[in-house]
Amino acid sequence: MSQFKNLESDDILISPFEVHKTFNVTNHDSGSGIYRFQITKGTDSTLYGFDTDTAASTTISSSVFFNIPNYHVINSMFYRNINQIVGHKEFIRGVPRDTSGVDEYVEVRNLYDKPTEKHQQILRRPASRKLHDSATVISIPQELFGESVKQNSIRLTDNSSSPQIILQDDGYGNLYDVAFSSSYSQRTVDSNDSGSVVGNIFYDEGVLVITDTGSYSEVGDGNFNLVFDSTQTIYEREYVCRLEEDDFLHTTNRSLKVGMSSSVAFHGSDYNNNSNLVNTYRDGFPYELTGFATGAFQDKQYEIGRELIGEATHSDFATYVTTVGLYNDNNELMAIGKTAKPIKNDKEMSLSFVVRFDTN
Repeated sequence: MSQFKNLESDDILISPFEVHKTFNVTNHDSGSGIYRFQITKGTDSTLYGFDTDTAASTTISSSVFFNIPNYHVINSMFYRNINQIVGHKEFIRGVPRDTSGVDEYVEVRNLYDKPTEKHQQILRRPASRKLHDSATVISIPQELFGESVKQNSIRLTDNSSSPQIILQDDGYGNLYDVAFSSSYSQRTVDSNDSGSVVGNIFYDEGVLVITDTGSYSEVGDGNFNLVFDSTQTIYEREYVCRLEEDDFLHTTNRSLKVGMSSSVAFHGSDYNNNSNLVNTYRDGFPYELTGFATGAFQDKQYEIGRELIGEATHSDFATYVTTVGLYNDNNELMAIGKTAKPIKNDKEMSLSFVVRFDTN
């Protein structure tokens, strides 16, 4: 039977920590959920007169990825303007504390309602992020990368190229060719060009963009292998349940009531239909139960007495703890902790039970 006690805030400790899992997947036709597709800037005519019937696209597992719309989504989210770039403070090397490593450029666009007029806007972007007129996107599903891709865990190997191309991330959102690791390590933070950066990785979105339009533009077009670590936050929950002296010394075990012998199992139909089945409560606990039983007691009334047997009222009598349950404010059982063996609840000693478990 149960007895209850409220926990204080000092009795609860929740500690978050990150865990990682390494995935090793292949190109999109393997069923891994890794998609590779091309994106293209397009022209004013293809942008404003976009036609899904004729527009360039990539179809993967019945999903259609249009080159032009996806280009502008990627550009707006990660490249166009430093003030709008997702995660720009965390993952761009040396940016945007000041003007170091930042390029200013002029964006020229036709006005939608005035096609003959041009609109110019000066924008700022990181030097290591340059999206040209076309690029390659490799998308990792969130069910694999979790909360984010772990920094410094990306390794993309293109097995269809000769020589083999291997790209890695530098922990700041940039992709580089490991064949040029030495020269890449010499890059300066305030470099005015991308140097040996061939693309970018956006950790929170699981998106790789290969921006180089030269020899790297075909990376992933054939067989490729992608290794990365996922990130998931786990919360270690620790609840300290304290029994002070004289706490929980009273038993509500029905087997210790006067007149109780052996065990009684109530017959289902009798239990549901018997009007003589009565619960009498005192101090929140049932003290009397009358009903029909099975076995030797079948079709006979059986009454449990109200009083405890003599042994249960002796000064040496002690209760034992076998289970600790954690309830929410709605009195719903949320977790159970069981002891390896019954623990004696000595009335002259205080006890502490620690229930510890992890959640995500």
